[in-house]
Amino acid sequence: MMRIRLPLLIALLTGGLLWSGCASESASDSASTVSPTDTIALETQADSVAHRLLRAHGMDAWASSPYLRFNFGIETPGGAQTIARHLWNRNTGEYRIEWSAGPDSAYVALVNVREQHDGRLAGTAYLNGTELTGTADENAREEAYGRFVNDTYWLLAPLKAFDPGVNRTYLPDSSTATHDVLQLTFNDVGRTPGDRYWLYVSTETGRLDRWAYRLEGMPEDASPRFYDWTQYQELPAPDGTVRLASRKEAVGTDQALLTNQLALPEAPPEGAFSAPEPMLGGK
Repeated sequence: MMRIRLPLLIALLTGGLLWSGCASESASDSASTVSPTDTIALETQADSVAHRLLRAHGMDAWASSPYLRFNFGIETPGGAQTIARHLWNRNTGEYRIEWSAGPDSAYVALVNVREQHDGRLAGTAYLNGTELTGTADENAREEAYGRFVNDTYWLLAPLKAFDPGVNRTYLPDSSTATHDVLQLTFNDVGRTPGDRYWLYVSTETGRLDRWAYRLEGMPEDASPRFYDWTQYQELPAPDGTVRLASRKEAVGTDQALLTNQLALPEAPPEGAFSAPEPMLGGK
């Protein structure tokens, strides 16, 4: 089950949200929807390539990781900007998201990604340490849900190839000696099931080197948007090593999307899922 919308570069130019990419509409953790790699049934060549992708990114290690910490941002010739800061308790579903809508606005949403109603996560949102109510609270929690869906997919897509509702197709005519190409389409799940993704999986490392996408709202004859997945980091986990890309470079432009400040902590900071003031810091 996948999805969210707006192409990154259009959103950036219009000042809108940086939605581009997709994730579980039910806001469930991929660890709860995908079996460890040694139990996945391989039925097709596409499944085999996807299984190799999961192994290369450390699926079993990811399943053993209790917490995830990362930032989501954008880099342009003018510099890098952090859009949101994330901390996830993958065992309980507790989630902390921090973002800003201006120089004097510090939003904190303390939610649970296993509980969402009408497009909003269950929980509480704060602005500059003060609890929001009414429409302001609803809007903040809706934004928190959108950020969770979008931002985690830009980081974790290689680990979600076997999520429910994902259809995998191997494309022999697009594949080369250096890359196997998978096309991902989706059943009638999520917000935009018409999205399509192409994953370029390295035949040498098994990692995701590039992806392309055409989102449901884009014209059918529009060229897919390509991003190179770079600056991989190796993150130690209880059952091995998770490998995630911290930088996605937009092909043909001088912009990049950042999923950085990566960590798989053994424990969260004190008050991580209760303190209303921003505390994640970092770049």
